[in-house]
Amino acid sequence: MEPHIERLLQKEDLSIIISLPDNKEELAQAAIEAGADALKFHIYAHHHATGNKFKGPEHYEHLFKQVRQDFAGPIGVVIGDDIDQVRTVSTQVLKNYGFNYFSLYGKDVDSTILQQNDLAKTVAVDYQFNPHHVKAIESLGVDAVELSIVRKEDYGKSLDFLDIVTYQTYRDHTSLPLIVPSQKKLIPEDLITFREIGINAVMLGAVTIGNTADSIYETVLAFRKQKETIA
Repeated sequence: MEPHIERLLQKEDLSIIISLPDNKEELAQAAIEAGADALKFHIYAHHHATGNKFKGPEHYEHLFKQVRQDFAGPIGVVIGDDIDQVRTVSTQVLKNYGFNYFSLYGKDVDSTILQQNDLAKTVAVDYQFNPHHVKAIESLGVDAVELSIVRKEDYGKSLDFLDIVTYQTYRDHTSLPLIVPSQKKLIPEDLITFREIGINAVMLGAVTIGNTADSIYETVLAFRKQKETIA
């Protein structure tokens, strides 16, 4: 299994990243057993899809290190949802806990986090970002762009043609790896479309996988089986 997110996203087949709805070992294990290619945890953040509020990394140290021991793939972390809070977190400590990459909205990324080399860098853009400007990100040392472009009032709806066209527009304007998070309620068949338009990974979160170990296992397994038919 590829341990580096930047290398994983360079592979020809589409990767499946699981954004865990809570920092619990049983949820991580369910995703791993079902065939996740990469995982993502949260700290210092409010998770809008579930209402969960996450504490600092020291509260989850044992969990993070245990999952790192059990899983050889990339493990990422949302470092927070406030730029001033993010600045106070040691990326070296996060690396020591077993993380390979960070995941942050652009509004929470400052020069300090861009300049560090402890963690690979994935940055999310939202619906206000102009896809024609995405090429400018290529010069900033970012390893991948997360297309978190769905408006909150559209969370949980089915993926539609206009969403696909927008993702395609991003693909047409950058060579960087692109990750589509499941702000819409994705289905396994969406992987075929994403592969056709050049998306590098899906990031499945609570909207699609639910928040129990059983729902995570069943959903991730279904996506994994679909992936294997198009690889």
